Amino acid sequence: MDRTLRTTLFVALAGGVGWVIALATYYPLAENRNPEILRWLALVILATPLATFIGWVFACRDEWRLAAACCGALYFFTPFVAARIESVLAPDAARQTVGPHTVYFVSVLAIHLVGVLGLVWWRSRFSIASSEG
Repeated sequence: MDRTLRTTLFVALAGGVGWVIALATYYPLAENRNPEILRWLALVILATPLATFIGWVFACRDEWRLAAACCGALYFFTPFVAARIESVLAPDAARQTVGPHTVYFVSVLAIHLVGVLGLVWWRSRFSIASSEG
């Protein structure tokens, strides 16, 4: 199998698995928000970028710096963008210190899905362009 195709498939599969883990973590906890449960919600923000990074490094070890930069940016900037989306769409929910923050977490899930799809597309285009030139 071509290295570009293999890496692209691993990144896509790992990102998809991470996104499903985040989704499976969020929806059972959506209603119950006691303090013991809240720390599990961090997994919603971490699962997709971490799984994508692991899949990328597993498929192509020499690209670990690129994978760390891309997945780290996805992990780091998603909470800021999701918080801004929540403050625009649901300003009352954004002002609460404790609450379901449904718009925020759904935004995190959507941003991660779009981000992983973008990384997969970009990674496949990047590899094709570097192999041709």
